[in-house]
Amino acid sequence: VFLAVLTILLVPFHEAGDISKYRFETMQFSWQTNPRDHLLPLDPAYHDYNVLLDGHAHTTVSDGKLQPEQLVEYAIAQGFNAMIVTDHNTVVGGLRAEEYAQQKYPGSFIVIPGMEYSTCRIHMNFININTTVTAGNTAFPTDNDIRLAINRAHELGGLVIVNHIPWSNHTLERLGAPRLPNHPSIQSLVDWGVDGFEIANQATFDMPTYQYVTGQNAASGRATEGGPARLILMAGSDVHTPGPAFAWTVLKSPSFTKEAIVDEIRNARTSLLFDPAGSPVHGAPEYSRHYMALLPLSELAQYFGSFYDRYQGQYSFHNSHCQSEIVDVHAISIGCFVLYFISAVVLFEII
Repeated sequence: VFLAVLTILLVPFHEAGDISKYRFETMQFSWQTNPRDHLLPLDPAYHDYNVLLDGHAHTTVSDGKLQPEQLVEYAIAQGFNAMIVTDHNTVVGGLRAEEYAQQKYPGSFIVIPGMEYSTCRIHMNFININTTVTAGNTAFPTDNDIRLAINRAHELGGLVIVNHIPWSNHTLERLGAPRLPNHPSIQSLVDWGVDGFEIANQATFDMPTYQYVTGQNAASGRATEGGPARLILMAGSDVHTPGPAFAWTVLKSPSFTKEAIVDEIRNARTSLLFDPAGSPVHGAPEYSRHYMALLPLSELAQYFGSFYDRYQGQYSFHNSHCQSEIVDVHAISIGCFVLYFISAVVLFEII
């Protein structure tokens, strides 16, 4: 009875155990990284860049750990002087960060608001928009839904960048399926009107996509006046939890304004700095007193949770998951635990 009651109480605690170990809201970023000291642009023609842009970042408005205002401070510490804030399926975080930067760093730090169109088929950044795109935004969008969302972003004056293709196509081993099933091909996305691709996301450099984009841009049709627009190359930290920076999108903007930077991106005049080792990390968040107070219970819940493994797959950002859930119950472990418990009780009674 005791074991049954303990299990009934602690397993739900384990399932809901998302209390943060750290108090990220108190973090401050008083240091600064200067990537110019040791990195050169991928394209040497951009050696005299004046904009270091983070093309992909998240705040507490979606699933990030930093508030929009903190995110700006973090970006400055990492050597950026501009950033695109792209919370999942909302522009609210980007607008808050932009307002903060305009008030505290006018003329020295630029925030471009946007959102990350997040579904079970594809993630795309819609940048330079002030309105959340809901058209075609469902957990499992059809091809037409994706085209509808791309068109809506363009109607709002935005640009569409396809994010982290390697991450999206990575196979989740136990589930035996890609993280984002049925991801559209690069060629299909180009045909549907996307403007570019994220080729560096965190510490991953997407060489196949980079080769495709540079090859297409070098083709005569994209190199001549009046031909199809060049495809944009972007890099993004995709920061959720503060840590090292690995890539900086660099531009040569004629003036340091949001409009001029967006115009450079729109015309695919971008390159990037890439450091697979990542920038140095300074400082650490404080421990959460709430977490520490619940730690004995959460550790006990973790122990009971070890009797099964639950594979939910990738979160859809639409209150569901992208794969069918699999639960593996470890009957041998449960049986042995009961045996050990009974043995301990018998031994205690004998002693």
